[in-house]
Amino acid sequence: MPELNYKDRTVTPKLELCVSTKMENLTVIGDFVTSVAKEFGLDNDVTFVVQMAVDEACANVIEHAYCGKSNGMVRLTCQMLDDDLVVTIHDHGRAFDPQAVPRPDITAPLEKRGEGALGLYLMEKFMDSVEFQFDAVQGNTLTMKKRIHRGKQAL
Repeated sequence: MPELNYKDRTVTPKLELCVSTKMENLTVIGDFVTSVAKEFGLDNDVTFVVQMAVDEACANVIEHAYCGKSNGMVRLTCQMLDDDLVVTIHDHGRAFDPQAVPRPDITAPLEKRGEGALGLYLMEKFMDSVEFQFDAVQGNTLTMKKRIHRGKQAL
């Protein structure tokens, strides 16, 4: 993929996927992330963690923002900006407050942990940056970044 320099920044064109909010489309989304990672030359370990974070985010959009209804749309874009893989997930479902989601106690025994709340935790653990924006007109935007160290990629 050609890289362009814009005022001392290395930028690749955006790769985009738009799918309906059907749970079956998580496979399509996973395949898209794999092809993007291959296009950008990411190693298998980094590809896996990015794929996990995107899968968790999109599953949350489908399950919570659209309440499991398949009539919504989710748009993913991926782009390299300097040494960051930037993944943006956009939807028009219900907004939520990420601060209101309790973080799981991962030190507690499995049988004592509550259900859920691992998705946001995993996104934050796997990615270097996780930012949410909510706008009643423009919709919801999740931007996640993963720092890519060329030649030696960091998890």
